[in-house]
Amino acid sequence: MTGVVASFCMSLDGFVARPDDSVGPLFDWYTAGDVEVPMVGYPITFRVDASSADYLRSFLDTVRGGAFVCGRRVFDHTHGWGGNPPGGGAAFVVTHRPPPSDWPDSRLAPFTFVSSVSRAIELAKAAGDGTVGVSGPSIAQQCLNLGLLDEVRVDLVPVFLGSGVRYFSGVGASGALLERVEVVAGLGVTHLRYRVRYPHS
Repeated sequence: MTGVVASFCMSLDGFVARPDDSVGPLFDWYTAGDVEVPMVGYPITFRVDASSADYLRSFLDTVRGGAFVCGRRVFDHTHGWGGNPPGGGAAFVVTHRPPPSDWPDSRLAPFTFVSSVSRAIELAKAAGDGTVGVSGPSIAQQCLNLGLLDEVRVDLVPVFLGSGVRYFSGVGASGALLERVEVVAGLGVTHLRYRVRYPHS
């Protein structure tokens, strides 16, 4: 499919990270199995069970050739993925601050810094095949509130973090409805996929 997709690992109590942005046990399922799944555009390989492997491969195929949008908090926390954004395509960082002083220019790293979510999504759609991956809960929430998010994916991990960064804390009264598309039970995780419908669409 093409569209704007947000995908996060989330605890049962709704958190995607701890207060310090670390993920704790939320990523444990990425190494819980023996089936290798290479990440697209980034030099890491997941080792998951067969069910999660099928789900991950399908998802990674949809974002291959697409673009990527993230917030400055995620960009800084990951150190810009070393100049290699997930998915391997163009990446757009929503921020009101200039790039880090030691950040390479666009000829060396495929990142563009923009000041609004809507502009980032517009540029990202034009830069790839129409599929846009969204990273950072604040960006996902803004996309949802603006009616720009087409799909929500949750990798639900059976742990409680107790506090931290919530996936949906900033969701307003957009009236968005979630239509279940897929549920996959994996080892240490349940994958949930929803299509987003808006009242005006």
